[in-house]
Amino acid sequence: MYLNNLKLLFPTFALVCLSNASLASGISRDVRESAGIEQTEQNGGYFELGVGISSQNKIIFKGNEDENKTGLGARINLGYQWNGLFVDLNDDDGFSFGYNAINTEHWSYDLIGGRLLGIVKDNSDDFEVLRKRESAATFGVRATGFYDNHIFQFEVRQAQHDDFDGTQASILAGTSWQYRNLNTHLIAGIHYSSSGINDYYWGVNSEEATSEFAEYQLDDSVSFSTELGMTYPLSESWIVKGKLNYAYGSEEFANSPLRADDSQHFVSASAAIIYVF
Repeated sequence: MYLNNLKLLFPTFALVCLSNASLASGISRDVRESAGIEQTEQNGGYFELGVGISSQNKIIFKGNEDENKTGLGARINLGYQWNGLFVDLNDDDGFSFGYNAINTEHWSYDLIGGRLLGIVKDNSDDFEVLRKRESAATFGVRATGFYDNHIFQFEVRQAQHDDFDGTQASILAGTSWQYRNLNTHLIAGIHYSSSGINDYYWGVNSEEATSEFAEYQLDDSVSFSTELGMTYPLSESWIVKGKLNYAYGSEEFANSPLRADDSQHFVSASAAIIYVF
């Protein structure tokens, strides 16, 4: 079942691929648990509670260069599916909801919804002079293929907002392998974001441009991500999991006046101990 971080826990890579949708949207949990096509039709849910630590060379906003890059925080993962309708919120894949419409021998097709998280003045005191970049709803379709321990996913979403429209798309592939009780997984993905979305969140228009924030317009972008993770059960209810993520962001985002630097390479590592109810 791939029902799809709390904003508090949301990884930096979401901003890289623009924007605030998870890089491995949809398959991280499936790959980690070696899920199969049969699980996409099952009613039921899960609830996990734990604590974890993470460290990352995150995107730093101008005026907030001292932001902490290492942190300890709660992990709250939950999801439920009933007759095809699902909702999911977890630190692997982020937040999503939708309807599992069609299942075949190897493929499952969903109508999928979620949100792009906004960039607000709380991200930096310097943003007081800028317009608020609000959150936006997204809706689209998703196809997921299951072949033994390999999972493939194709997704296209349209963003819905009064001030812009745009499209996001992703192609993901993941695999897992088992050694005794240790499950290891690898996921790689390519992510597309259209100019409408990019420019709304990371651009600076003529009306808000200042000497500190020069006018800047973004085009379409393509980004890349990969994740290497491990999961180990300590008992029937307790599990330990860790992962290493790398993302390569587009020059479009690297050159944004909202950024404190122009880095395009982002690495993060995290580990958590989780209790499964």
